[in-house]
Amino acid sequence: MRREIFEAHYDAVYKYIRYLTNDTDLTHDLLQETFYRFYQKNYTEHERTYLLKIARNLVYDHYRRKKIIGFFQLKSEPVAAGELPEAVIERNAENEKLYAALQQIKWNYREVIVLRYIEEYSVKETAMILTCSEVKVKNNTARGLKALRELLGGEDDV
Repeated sequence: MRREIFEAHYDAVYKYIRYLTNDTDLTHDLLQETFYRFYQKNYTEHERTYLLKIARNLVYDHYRRKKIIGFFQLKSEPVAAGELPEAVIERNAENEKLYAALQQIKWNYREVIVLRYIEEYSVKETAMILTCSEVKVKNNTARGLKALRELLGGEDDV
């Protein structure tokens, strides 16, 4: 049972922690701790939601202890197999702009944007993960998107 849960949710939890930390080693450490804590509690429903909530708390705790403010540091991403070099360069340039803009907005907005648009969670799921109301998720999403649009020069692809 544990193996199935791990395999079903590994990618989502890994990506979530990675977007928040952008540190491979730290991501692996926090990922391991996330699943360990999840298994200790024996959750049976909403597995992914609880895993992400645990991961979020671990990331917060880590940065509180370290007193690190900059959560996003752009690093190069692996090249997808079979992509043309021009497409890779264009995608990396777009990602660089987006990550640079994300780094400049408030943490609350950044977190909601990552969950809603990168991880593709619903408003309800995002509210559960962040332990806040759906209204707050909607407000932070709108404000975060507005802030990103301003930073990216009013582009509509945000």
